[in-house]
Amino acid sequence: MTYAKQDRLQAPTRVAATPLSPTSVELDWSGAGDVDSYVVKVGADRALTQPVSTRVPATGTKVTIDDLAASTPGVDHFYRVDAVREGEVRSSRTGRFVLKPGNVADLAVTAVSANGYRADWADVPNARQFDVAIARDKGFTKDASAARTVGSASEFVQKGLKPDTKYWIRVRPVNGDQVGAFTAPVALRTSVREASFKIATWNVCSEKCKGYAGRARIMADFLTANEVDIFGLQEAGGVRVGAVTKSIFSGGPRGFVVAEGGAKARYIFFRPDVFEQESGGNFDVGDGRDATWAKFRVRATDRIFYYVDVHLDNGKSKDANARRAREMGRLLSQMALINDTDKPMIYAGDFNSGLHRDADAPGDRMRGAGLRNTELLTKNVENARINTGHTFSTEVLSSGAHIDHIWVTPDFEVDSWKQLVRITGGRYTTPVVSDHNAVSAVVALDAPRKSIGEATPTVEVPADPPATAPPALD
Repeated sequence: MTYAKQDRLQAPTRVAATPLSPTSVELDWSGAGDVDSYVVKVGADRALTQPVSTRVPATGTKVTIDDLAASTPGVDHFYRVDAVREGEVRSSRTGRFVLKPGNVADLAVTAVSANGYRADWADVPNARQFDVAIARDKGFTKDASAARTVGSASEFVQKGLKPDTKYWIRVRPVNGDQVGAFTAPVALRTSVREASFKIATWNVCSEKCKGYAGRARIMADFLTANEVDIFGLQEAGGVRVGAVTKSIFSGGPRGFVVAEGGAKARYIFFRPDVFEQESGGNFDVGDGRDATWAKFRVRATDRIFYYVDVHLDNGKSKDANARRAREMGRLLSQMALINDTDKPMIYAGDFNSGLHRDADAPGDRMRGAGLRNTELLTKNVENARINTGHTFSTEVLSSGAHIDHIWVTPDFEVDSWKQLVRITGGRYTTPVVSDHNAVSAVVALDAPRKSIGEATPTVEVPADPPATAPPALD
């Protein structure tokens, strides 16, 4: 075919890809005028070195390619449309698309614990991630939530659920902007909790702050009202003021007793009907700081654990962070010698550091030793935006800066975390009882059983993109 007068050959425009199935895609474009034909190329790399090629007559501007290969996990595909006329070729921009994922099949719950479950399903073609939804009802209207996995593994572990509670889960596959359908709901019930208890920690500022005896009585009553079972205090006084602390915080409706071995303003109190103390002591961690520890047996299950009462050096400088790093090194190494049979451990107290700091040596050391912050191990969290440290003003600081923490070894499951605050009308209730708030967590140490594994890393499920979203072009 010849042309009396030829315009310059134009490249195809408005090229778009619409995935149709796990192995097919529809490509369409705006024509380039007088052409002999179009050549559509689809391949696994941007250079299209080994493409699937299809020739389309000059009158066509759409084609379906239905013999693409699915993969696990999914991969990007690239495409280009060439306009051809008498040997001359003009190419469109190279586009990128992903195929639809296959369906999730064989979803099953394979294990449960008191606060979680493990589920798995068959491998899914083209799936890079999965959305896992959970709710308290089959219609997913009650306490419903969802999370997206980071990786493509066809297994999911979730924790932080309520014990002895029925849930429904469902799963859908994700391949980039292509999201598949949810499975039918699958029911599960978490197991019964055997031994849970509430732990707390509080810097009570006894000697440096005025009116301690009156404040201490309010604090002791507040811990009782919040049904705490075991707690540690910092800045609780030396020999003289320590006697006041022991007297005020002991006894009461919950029958607290002070653990043997506490000294130098670090004291641990516990309910003897829940725990039996087996040993305890204290040691220096440097920089004029010390730590108190106690070894307990949970009466309900005979599980053994250690509670370590911590108060590290204060300050925001690099030097202060370095001092806390040294203190943490001493603390962890000494407790490794004391706990030479690798029993479960709780480290609770005023670490004078947190994720809000540019450098957080205590947190780094704890994570490096395999411990976990209880606040991050449950979805049942209260008062997280309130700073744990403050002044004696009634103003509530709410930047989420936490310097008081409860860390646990993986043996513990965490049912809830709560910052205990006395607030009236949006301000601290007077009298303000300390320059710190108490931090608490309900943890569990059930009888040993096979673990369901570590919780699967997830991210938030993003909002669905508009239906008319344009294709990705490189």
